[in-house]
Amino acid sequence: MRSPAGSWFARPESADDIREGRADLLLAGPASRRSGPGGGRGPVVHLRLGGQDAVGKRSLHGGLLGPLLGGLHLGTGRAVNQIRLASRLERCGIPTPEVLAVGWRRRALLFAAQAIVTRAIPRAQNLYEAAIEDAPWRRRRAILARSAELVRAMHDAGFLHADLNVTNLVLGGGPEGDLVYVVDLEKGRFRADMDSTRRLAGLSRLLRSYEKWLAGRAPLTPRDELIFLRRYCRSDRVLLRELQERLQRYRRGLRVRRLAWKVMPANVSTAGAGADRTTPPRARSGP
Repeated sequence: MRSPAGSWFARPESADDIREGRADLLLAGPASRRSGPGGGRGPVVHLRLGGQDAVGKRSLHGGLLGPLLGGLHLGTGRAVNQIRLASRLERCGIPTPEVLAVGWRRRALLFAAQAIVTRAIPRAQNLYEAAIEDAPWRRRRAILARSAELVRAMHDAGFLHADLNVTNLVLGGGPEGDLVYVVDLEKGRFRADMDSTRRLAGLSRLLRSYEKWLAGRAPLTPRDELIFLRRYCRSDRVLLRELQERLQRYRRGLRVRRLAWKVMPANVSTAGAGADRTTPPRARSGP
């Protein structure tokens, strides 16, 4: 459908609000950027669509393309692809926010600004926030175990998250306690050959974000780390030993990066206007 600012795919319950332009602010103006946890991702906008709470964000390039292209993408595939990824994860029983709409606005000939809107996660809190609030150890270890189960389920389903970090695993309050969701599916992909090397790649990204943002503020005990790995590996002792050894080697290889992180601390912000520029972002509760 068309809105005043762009084109959209939307679920029926959100269609009227999308058509009236309720989410067009996501496609307007230049793309803003922040550094820090989930670096390269723009701020989250809270919306109300079809009578339900929702969150939306612009799709931004990370890495080397970030400063060059910002929020401009060739075609519309990147945003639309998240519908397919989220739907497939849902069919696999993996918690991820329901996509309510994806949109784009043509700019600069072949390029387009893109945005995604998802259902908000109730009482959202990402793993960074959960760690620094010094939760009771029983809840802390329950969160670790459920996070490990989620990552294992993703990998067993063949899904390799392109930016698995402590802000892309989000807790949501439910009737049975904390439920962990995976968010920010951009550039993720399903692989038929999810071997131990690819599993290690995902776990290494998660470990790197922990070392960068949490190790100095809310460090895990060796027992905590073992709980995570044991829950991830289940009864596979061979995989457990392999991941322990390879992750330890990876961790030792981060020594130079740790020095760089201390010398040049990231300028981190929370999502939203007027945010404190010294703390990592609050849970995205969506895309």
